[in-house]
Amino acid sequence: MKHPLVLIAMLGIALHGQAATMNGNDFALYLSEAKTPAAKNKLIEAAKEQPHIFRYLKIVEMQEVTENGRAVFRITTVEPSSYLQVKFTVSLPVSLALLREEPVSKVGDAIAVSGKVSSAEPAQDVIILDNAIVRQKDRLAPKGGREMLAETNPTAVVYSYTEGPRPVLVEARDRDLLASRDKIMAEGGPKAWFEFLEREIAKRKQQRAAAAGGTPR
Repeated sequence: MKHPLVLIAMLGIALHGQAATMNGNDFALYLSEAKTPAAKNKLIEAAKEQPHIFRYLKIVEMQEVTENGRAVFRITTVEPSSYLQVKFTVSLPVSLALLREEPVSKVGDAIAVSGKVSSAEPAQDVIILDNAIVRQKDRLAPKGGREMLAETNPTAVVYSYTEGPRPVLVEARDRDLLASRDKIMAEGGPKAWFEFLEREIAKRKQQRAAAAGGTPR
């Protein structure tokens, strides 16, 4: 008799391409950590049109609008391990009902969502989903004992910007800088965003070094 692991592997091969759902959190993390545009594009092409499930998505924008005569929600969320935005429109009645179910989902809450990756814009740190389905109201992070690194280590890298002259790495303790991303990108583009991150991170390193009586780190 074949070993159970061999049988599982064979089953996986047989099901390949038959709507297997991929881990969206892993995709977002790998995309954020990719060092070059070519590496990012390779990840995006592999993920396009594939169904993914994302957990722990924190709602940062939520707007109810009417499309084609029916109510839908346009939602922007943040994936916690990569800090990438995940955007989608919710239109299925079951998903709408789940969002409206008490306690009604609102900005600041977390949801789990599945959908096909339509596109991703690494320079803007956005993943777009089509055919979004709300699976459940969720936690903002995994249970204790399985926390993401950024939750327990303030120096863990939560964001990397690789489109400038040099890579810029943002640590968990500086993630508040990312709140300025959309505004700076809209006003000054990638160059302004790179300069802002490099300047502010250098400033904070100097401040921490002075407080600690040592050298910047």
